[in-house]
Amino acid sequence: MEIRNLLHNRVTAGLIVMALLFGVNAKIASAQHGDKYGSAAVRVEVTKPVHRPMKREVQIPATLMADEVVDLYAKASGYVSIVNVDIGSRVKKGDILVELSIPEMADELRQAQAIHKAKQSRVSALKAKVAQAQQHVNMAKARQRRYEAQGELEAINLKRKEELFAGKAIPQQAIDEARSANAIAVAQVQIARADVSGAESELQAVRADVSVAESEALVAHANVAKVNTLMLYAGIRAPFDGVITVRSVDQGTFVRSAQEGTTVALLQIAKTDRIRVVVEISEMDVPFVRIGTSVSVDVKALGLDPIQATVTRSAASIKPNTRTMRAEIDLDNHDGIFTPGMYATATIVLESKSQAMMIPSKAIRMDNKQIVVMIAAGGQARSVPIAIGYDDGVWAEVLSGLQGEEAVITATSGSIADGAAVLAVSSDS
Repeated sequence: MEIRNLLHNRVTAGLIVMALLFGVNAKIASAQHGDKYGSAAVRVEVTKPVHRPMKREVQIPATLMADEVVDLYAKASGYVSIVNVDIGSRVKKGDILVELSIPEMADELRQAQAIHKAKQSRVSALKAKVAQAQQHVNMAKARQRRYEAQGELEAINLKRKEELFAGKAIPQQAIDEARSANAIAVAQVQIARADVSGAESELQAVRADVSVAESEALVAHANVAKVNTLMLYAGIRAPFDGVITVRSVDQGTFVRSAQEGTTVALLQIAKTDRIRVVVEISEMDVPFVRIGTSVSVDVKALGLDPIQATVTRSAASIKPNTRTMRAEIDLDNHDGIFTPGMYATATIVLESKSQAMMIPSKAIRMDNKQIVVMIAAGGQARSVPIAIGYDDGVWAEVLSGLQGEEAVITATSGSIADGAAVLAVSSDS
């Protein structure tokens, strides 16, 4: 019995010693791997920021459109006599596409030409009158000069006879005859001057008639030109090289001119040697899209490799209803590969950097509306505010806040806070 009690006491003492040794070892482990408060360290995965090229792209649905599209209307009303084209017809600039028959316009042209001819004849007749009136002026001036010379002679003769009469060398009759001759000469000079004035007034009047007649002739000529121009519109011509995409008229159809209110175009022509790829850029991406921005155009229907191009033009204005901006990319289409209306996908390079600091997107956290990452430093977790750029959901660009050698925490085995004890393990391992 005593032996049994002795064995029991020894076993109990051994258990107590083992318990004490286990507690000491636990405290030692806690001291080696715990935080300053003695709590257990949290296992975390870390990685260093990566420096590599970064390219941000966006894919946008696009539509292929003809470079120019024009609806062709009739300038004058008439019957369609000839239709030279159909849909799909390729035409050259200046080709006559549709011819109209306008009989009454031919009569109008003949009438305008006759009026113009009559006006020109009147101008010629009045110009002849101008020449005749000029001759009258010249003759009147010649008579005036003759009478003025004769008047000077009669005045000299009168003065001489008055001197003789004062010396009683001539009788009264002689002086009276001299005075009468001088008065007649003066009157003739006045009449001649009046004739010159009348002839000059007549010349001015005829010249004014000529100006009026010339103006009327110009109006008549303009009317002839107008009718001739309208006659030219009887043939509807191609404004540029292109292809007919719409035909809505047949031979014999009566068409009204656009001036008379017609709303249906006879033909539609498209210029397809160059294609406009039209895309709508979202408001957030507008600041990154400008003339010369790189674009890759993939026309699915053709099964070709994407075409490398650049933005040719942009509207430089956002549509208020869609909050997008229209941009266009020009593609050469002289070989006719592209068809207007085709669907395409445009991949636009918004940003491109040769070297950017990148971290996994899952490492980013929000702390009181501030973007932060947790880094492991000296066995502790530390919160670091950062600024990020492009984030595609997998990788995020770090603009500021990190030097590039930090151990950024990407995953943890439990929750951690700033200052918590951590055991860092590389995510690569």
